[in-house]
Amino acid sequence: MNTGSWLRRMVIAGAVTALAATAVATVGTPASADTPVVALTVSPATAQPGDTVTVTETVTDNNFFSILQPTAELFSSVDAITSYTTLTSCDAGPGGTCDTVANGDGDPIGYRAVFGSAIGGMSSATATFTLTVDPNSDSAVETLEGDLAGANFDSGVVPGPTLTINAKADLAVALTGSPQLSLLTTRLNFTVTVTNDGPGTAQAAKVTATIPTGLHATSNKCTATSTGTVCAFGPLANGASASATFTVPIGLAIGVPFQFSALRTSSTPTDPNPANDAASVRCTVVSVVLASCN
Repeated sequence: MNTGSWLRRMVIAGAVTALAATAVATVGTPASADTPVVALTVSPATAQPGDTVTVTETVTDNNFFSILQPTAELFSSVDAITSYTTLTSCDAGPGGTCDTVANGDGDPIGYRAVFGSAIGGMSSATATFTLTVDPNSDSAVETLEGDLAGANFDSGVVPGPTLTINAKADLAVALTGSPQLSLLTTRLNFTVTVTNDGPGTAQAAKVTATIPTGLHATSNKCTATSTGTVCAFGPLANGASASATFTVPIGLAIGVPFQFSALRTSSTPTDPNPANDAASVRCTVVSVVLASCN
């Protein structure tokens, strides 16, 4: 009897038995050979800064062996997904864990879900990533990418759907004035209104009101400057409006027209339409009992 040959047969038989035992302790659902190795979905596909998005990554073992230590990895291009999102939560199933993926320099470039056990041949497993878009993110279109990695397998990076970040909010500025008359003086009361025409949420905005030289403005919400006042707003959802008021005493300057203006001087995120960023009003004291603003 050839002892070496017998030993080799016993080693091979033991390896087959061990592989079969590993295949039993697996996660996943049955799949077909036509099922993609990595399938990604994202909801919603268009988000605004500060929004939450859900990415579902389904990975499939299209082989007739089990993938050991399987991991679903999530990336994106053009930018690293970690540069404009944070991982709010992650579901990798029973015994699974989630963390970030780093490059060779230790910089985070993606997220991963490590499943609790092997994926059997012709079986699938699903990981769900919940991400929050950075509130200060710029507008971008990112291609989501997935990878099924394991101790004995790697699919390579597979492109998936796109995630569009719409970081624009069109703010429209309005300015109205109304006189408050008395026998000794005239006060003009002004209202600055900012309306967010969307599509994104305005995180913050400032409107600067300019008044004629020699006058001054008072307000319990806006900050006085040497030339007028600055009013701060935000956040404002798509379709929402907010107002601030200030008062300018002008005395009894009968017949003298005064020009007042308001201009959006800053806002976050980007305002794509400067045409509605400014407004003005002209006020005139006609007599001690009459003034008009238009």
